[in-house]
Parts: sequence; C-alpha cells; structure tokens
Amino acid sequence: MVYLDSNVFIYAVTHDSTKYAKARKAIDVLRKVEEGDTKAVTSFLTWDELVWVVWKLKGRDAGIRAGSALLKLENLSLSAVNSSVMLRSQELLEKYPLKPRDSIHMATALLTGEKEVVSDDSDLDAVREIVRRSLD
Repeated sequence: MVYLDSNVFIYAVTHDSTKYAKARKAIDVLRKVEEGDTKAVTSFLTWDELVWVVWKLKGRDAGIRAGSALLKLENLSLSAVNSSVMLRSQELLEKYPLKPRDSIHMATALLTGEKEVVSDDSDLDAVREIVRRSLD
C-alpha cells in the first residue's frame, strides 16, 4: 500500500494532462489504484484540500464532483484525522520543518503503516521515516 498526498488528486483534476507530465503521472497513479494494481490510503484532509482547490479554480460544482469522485475511488482507504494523528502531527512539526497540513498527512501515513508517499511536495523529504515518490 502507498499513501497519496492531496496534490496527486489536485494535479489529476486541475491540470491538463496533454500539457503537464505531472498531471499524466497523477492520473496514472489514480488509475492503478482504481484498477486494483495499487492499494492506497489518504487522509480525510485530502478531501478538504481537493474540494477547496478545485472549487476555487473551477467552481463550486466542479469541487463537489471532485470530492465525490475521491470518496468513490476503488481501492482507496480514507483515514480519519483523530487525536492520535494530531499528537503524531505535533511530534513531526517539532522534529521537522513541515507545514501543519503536511505534518497531518505524514502522521496519517506513519500511523497507517505506510513508508512510501506519492507526492510532489519536496518538503516531505525531510521526514526520514518516509520515502517520497515524486510525480516527476
């Protein structure tokens, strides 16, 4: 299994895959998840980030559709943001130069047992317990 950062979903929805290699790669990653070739997990925080970004860029209806598609994606587990995640997130913030949302994603990955994260966010490279796989 692999942890998917929110930017995987955002690239797939907001960028033209005929022009942007990262969008093509994100779509490929999500297709592999949907087809069962890859099992994946992400945080419910991802839903919030995806809906908000798509809403801002493409309108409310597009944001709602993107959120619905994420929730229906086969072979994707969604993990709750709970007190355990937040305590681990705080530890990661104190240990690494992460932004708060990034620390929530990394805490979720670690608490779900994931050691590999698909993300275009190079700030995550600071977390030694995780190996980041880029969309490049």
